[in-house]
Amino acid sequence: MDLISSLQEVTKLSHLYYSRQWMFATAGNLSTRDPSTKEQFWITASGKHKGELKVTDFVSVSASDGSLVQANEGLKPSAETSIHQVLYSQMPEVGSCLHVHTIDSNLLEFGVEKAEGYREIPIPPIEIIKAFGIWDEKPNLTMPVFYNHTHVPTIANEIKRYFTVEGIPKVPFLLIEGHGPTVWGKTIAEANKHLEAVHFLLQVMARRI
Repeated sequence: MDLISSLQEVTKLSHLYYSRQWMFATAGNLSTRDPSTKEQFWITASGKHKGELKVTDFVSVSASDGSLVQANEGLKPSAETSIHQVLYSQMPEVGSCLHVHTIDSNLLEFGVEKAEGYREIPIPPIEIIKAFGIWDEKPNLTMPVFYNHTHVPTIANEIKRYFTVEGIPKVPFLLIEGHGPTVWGKTIAEANKHLEAVHFLLQVMARRI
């Protein structure tokens, strides 16, 4: 898939997520790795309405250091670009990262301490977990949940520290408390599949509280 096709696919998902009320107004951010150079990724520009997103509303960023590579005049990277950069740099096989603000994910409260930065939360062993490629019967899984610092690069640094200390999560997503999930996949389609599964999983968890 070429770059334009990739951006068109992500734009289509943005409109879909807006219609599902997963991305209100300008909330959330979506990205895809540049198929022509794995060292860059394209992410939704800051302040763009996700129900009206166009293929021209993306900026290119370095996967290694998060620096801006290319952008149309007046556009700047999403405020959460640093989180996407950590994911792309830590997982070379990842081709897309998707972050939304669902209602159920914001109803969940785990009491993540600011000083600690993250916690590992048990995941109920329900059928939808198979969407992550995990086929064990009643798997004992956890998901990383991070404190929602106002300074987003602090969150990104804590995600990087988690990956360094704990390793890459077995599940392809993380949650920022009071904010929303971020998922990843080898392709845009796989990332979307993971996001739909995560949405269902978090709905179940929110109803069990």
